[in-house]
Amino acid sequence: MTTKRKKNVDPSPLPMRICACGCENEFQPTRSDQFHLNSKHYDFAYNHGPRKEKYAEEIDATKRIRKNDLILAKYFKKFDKQIVKLNFTLIKAEGFDEGIFTQIVGVIQAGFESKYNALYKFCFRIIKQGEISFIEIREL
Repeated sequence: MTTKRKKNVDPSPLPMRICACGCENEFQPTRSDQFHLNSKHYDFAYNHGPRKEKYAEEIDATKRIRKNDLILAKYFKKFDKQIVKLNFTLIKAEGFDEGIFTQIVGVIQAGFESKYNALYKFCFRIIKQGEISFIEIREL
């Protein structure tokens, strides 16, 4: 008489897992790195899970740089020159923050090198003549 052996339903060496999307369905993973029942469950977990944290300081710095760039763009377009020289108090009143910029750029002009503070599209340098401060604006 032959004995019928019951075939193993679960031949996988990987243990049963509970889906990571939150549905609590138990499934047999086919790979060791499978944490979701299928792609629909993976998409649900991705779209409803916690978002990547954004750094508040980085966002604040980006906003300030963008604001400075827009202020310089406004005055640069008004005068339609290659180099615009204005009274710094005028731009400071608009909310311009001279302490924040992306990098320092060296520009050689008439044999002399001038250092400019660069933003996204424009660069500037502050020139003091006596007690009056001027800002020189260039397009990058």
